[in-house]
Amino acid sequence: MARPKSFDPDTVLAKAMGVFWEKGYDAASISDLTEAMGINRFSLYDTFGDKHELYLKALDAYSDRVVGGMVERVNSIQSLEDIETLFFGMIEFQHSGESSPCCMMHKAAVSLAAVDEEARRRVETARDRFHAAYHDAMDRIKRTGAVRQDLDLNHAAWLLMITKSGLMAYSGSPVPEDEAKGAVRAMLAQFRA
Repeated sequence: MARPKSFDPDTVLAKAMGVFWEKGYDAASISDLTEAMGINRFSLYDTFGDKHELYLKALDAYSDRVVGGMVERVNSIQSLEDIETLFFGMIEFQHSGESSPCCMMHKAAVSLAAVDEEARRRVETARDRFHAAYHDAMDRIKRTGAVRQDLDLNHAAWLLMITKSGLMAYSGSPVPEDEAKGAVRAMLAQFRA
């Protein structure tokens, strides 16, 4: 009969997610993971499989918890001012000194996704969720008459995503606040009716 686990798998998975989020896949050692998770190697392997399987589960958890929350914020956008507020909030957070590490999906996209099909699939799923949310937001705004009627919503959604990703890539060394906000204003000016 199997012994009951002395830890909550979801709780320790969240701790592993934090390690991968901070260090990325390659730099996170098994020792880093077990120390942060508060479990031994046997428990890690028995519960989550190898490091790669644990990473994929951590990406799934990140997608549910972090990406899901960010997509909800995009889903609440009703105006270009809401977009500006969202982006300015990201910029101000980066300059607050409380900034978290670069987006875990972004790290996966520039490292493991290039060589790992499972990681790539998860990155593409997150990307598709963001694109759909930004596209829907721009469609809502377009119906109010606030943006150019000839604006290609697909391209606008991609521009918003690329801008967000670009800002997040500089989390550790943020773009100067005035310049970043000016770039967001310039982007939104291209959308206005």
